[in-house]
Amino acid sequence: MTALLTVLLAALAPAAHAGVFTTRCLVAEGGKRPIQLQFSTVGDDTSGWSGGFVRYGVHSRPISLVRLRESHVETAPGRPFAFTTVWLEMVGGQAAGSYEVETQGARIERFVYTPKRSGPGTAFTENPAIDVGDDGACRWTATG
Repeated sequence: MTALLTVLLAALAPAAHAGVFTTRCLVAEGGKRPIQLQFSTVGDDTSGWSGGFVRYGVHSRPISLVRLRESHVETAPGRPFAFTTVWLEMVGGQAAGSYEVETQGARIERFVYTPKRSGPGTAFTENPAIDVGDDGACRWTATG
């Protein structure tokens, strides 16, 4: 799995310099402590390919994401389309869960992680107060 992740990240690096690399910083509240989540994606508009990873907090390793499907609807004439994208979380070559992300324009309207095994999903909200560094990583602080 480490080799696969290394290959994925190496593939992402050149594309990141092309300006298609995006990082969002999200937080899930409600537990004993907030859960910090970095959601990073990269895509190629020409081919339609995209991939990504999530990282929990500051010290976790990236977890690979594979786009399963995407749909969109026009909510109102002249407004940005609303997109729903489902990403599979890959651990050890197996799908371990999924992330459902709803966006409209630059905003994340809904972001939910659901584990494959069982249990309720975890809802995250974007925290715009968290900065993204030049390296594409969330800069978690005491306020984030």
